[in-house]
Amino acid sequence: MNRRKFVSGSLLIGSSAALAACSSNMQSTLNNTNSQQRQIMPLAERKVWLSSFACNIEQWFRPMPFLERIAAAKAIGFSAVEMWNPNHKQSGKTPESIALEIKKQKMRLTSYSPNPPNFADPANEGAFWEWLEIAIESGKTLGVPNFNVTGHKLVEGLSIKQMVENYTSLLKQAAPRLEAVNMVATIEPYNPYTHRGHFIYGNEPALSVCREINSPSVKINWDFFHMQRTNGNLITHLENGFDQVAYIQLADSPYRNQPGTGEVAYGNVLTRLRELGYNGFIGAEFFPLDKDAEKAASDIAYLAKSIQLANPSI
Repeated sequence: MNRRKFVSGSLLIGSSAALAACSSNMQSTLNNTNSQQRQIMPLAERKVWLSSFACNIEQWFRPMPFLERIAAAKAIGFSAVEMWNPNHKQSGKTPESIALEIKKQKMRLTSYSPNPPNFADPANEGAFWEWLEIAIESGKTLGVPNFNVTGHKLVEGLSIKQMVENYTSLLKQAAPRLEAVNMVATIEPYNPYTHRGHFIYGNEPALSVCREINSPSVKINWDFFHMQRTNGNLITHLENGFDQVAYIQLADSPYRNQPGTGEVAYGNVLTRLRELGYNGFIGAEFFPLDKDAEKAASDIAYLAKSIQLANPSI
């Protein structure tokens, strides 16, 4: 090979890569700059455009006492919230206390995540059934018909295939119980970058698990943050898996702040989401940039306004 041509070609490739990286960084910077320079949307208008979103009060308003975060979400314009495990007395969480505060604030709770045992492990089968009854009773108290299911940590000594089979088997057995009480368990896939040590990442094997179970009571919590980090190609994957979607969450990628601070064109994604027929709430499960909750709320309100995002109809 001609050394001069090789060196010239290498420099060209290197320059192209550098330009691409520069372009990507510049776009990210522009997104962040635009987000920071935009004026805060007035509260009355913000309330209108936040009506599609449920504020995740686990990630917003830290370190405020937990129950006080419900009123804090209302104060910046939200009408709905979501949360993780409702049974954690040390942090002031019980289904009863949460339900009372939700009612007092005239808010709505859209989802909870009751922290199951790692039930791909056969040793945890008994714990799984105990957990399921607690999760169902919590939902009845909270007035929420759907809850997130994880419980998919790696099990030492088992193959991925064995873990998926064990996981599927227990959820298949649980489906009739959930159907009897009109509740939906939504499997939440993670991503391998921020949630290491699991075996359910992105759209697969979650889609295959749900399709094998074939129950209206076992579906997917389609978290766009995890899907972007794992699979990318958000709209096409959403279209292909939409028949198994029961709940939606979002955050921008890669840093899990509000839309407009990263790489995802959320205007296009949310427009397609509503076109496909998802008429539910969208969980704002992200960390407000710079811990500025009002700014984060304003940013997603502007996003909703920019695409005229239709309100939930449930």
